[in-house]
Amino acid sequence: MKRPGSTPRVTVDHDRCELYGFCAADAPRLFELGQDGRLHFRKRLLGADDLDQAIAAARVCPAQAVVLRGDFDG
Repeated sequence: MKRPGSTPRVTVDHDRCELYGFCAADAPRLFELGQDGRLHFRKRLLGADDLDQAIAAARVCPAQAVVLRGDFDG
C-alpha cells in the first residue's frame, strides 16, 4: 500500500522469489545474485534515475516477488 509522500523503494517477497535473476538482469543498479545463491539489494531507496529499472524488474519477475512501494510518478 502506498503512503502519500513516502520515498519510492523496492522490496522483494523472499517467500515468492525463485531466484530466476531477471530482476538483476533488468535492474543491475538495484539487484545482484550473490555467490551465495541469494538475491542482494544494491539499493532499496530509489532515486529518479532508478525508477525505470525498478519498474522493469517488477514487470519481468515471473514470481511477482518484486514490489514497488512509495510514491512513483511512473
